[in-house]
Amino acid sequence: MSIARTDPTRRARLGGSGTPAVAALAPMVLLLACFFLLPIVGMALTAFTVSDETGGSHLGLENFASLADRGQAIANSVKVSAIGALVGAAIGAVTSFCIAQIRSKKLDAVVAVLSSVLANDGGAPLAFSFIVTLGNTGFLFALLGLDAIGFSLYSWQGLVVMYQYFLVPTMIMVTLPTFVGLRREWHEANRSLGGSAWTFWRRVGLPVAAPALLGGWVLLFGSAYATHASAAVLIGTGGFPLVTLTIASELRSGVSSGGEEAAMALGVTMVAIAVVVLFLFNRLQRMSARWIS
Repeated sequence: MSIARTDPTRRARLGGSGTPAVAALAPMVLLLACFFLLPIVGMALTAFTVSDETGGSHLGLENFASLADRGQAIANSVKVSAIGALVGAAIGAVTSFCIAQIRSKKLDAVVAVLSSVLANDGGAPLAFSFIVTLGNTGFLFALLGLDAIGFSLYSWQGLVVMYQYFLVPTMIMVTLPTFVGLRREWHEANRSLGGSAWTFWRRVGLPVAAPALLGGWVLLFGSAYATHASAAVLIGTGGFPLVTLTIASELRSGVSSGGEEAAMALGVTMVAIAVVVLFLFNRLQRMSARWIS
């Protein structure tokens, strides 16, 4: 008889199917199956299922062809996400660079915790706080003279401003380890060889930080593209169409108008974008980790 069969400690260490650790994963697996895998499968089936005039159905791409009628929502989402991600990436990168120059582990830890909290904060409370602050009757709207420059919170510019609340902290989380990982030895080697600060950043600093910066922008784009609750509260469903708002509107319109199939087709495109974003972000993060690990 083998030791693995008689020693319960070793069986637990090997991860036997009867161990408490494996059994504890059952609720998580059930939740993932019910609220992640099953909805994705159902969404894909609905998106690729086309109803016939005779009452039957077949697999096809007709539902995706109808997305041309919703091109404005897709263009708006891409525009807001790209510009919002660019602004957030610039502000977040500069902020994380300044924090890294302080060289304080305590500060880095505090910033990491705050950024993690703010990056995952949003929804209706976020939109309400911006309405109270920068809305047409907000506390800072008249004080900053925003009416004189034609700024309106209830527009795509307002969405870009509001998205910075969670985009900037996300960028800080992504880029701070990279700037902290830039070693002093590299600066000293650059100076000993007669290089200037510009030479260091052009030949060492920026090439090392570029994957993290680009990966941060990609992640910010995906985060802004998928935002729904904050945008729905701020501008509603008809004022400035976005992909997420259009999906909600189509689902409310009912099956009789074909809204469900169009919504599911839009949902499949969002899943595809999310997969591409995660793939690019992971690849870029691995490239950055080779230098700072």
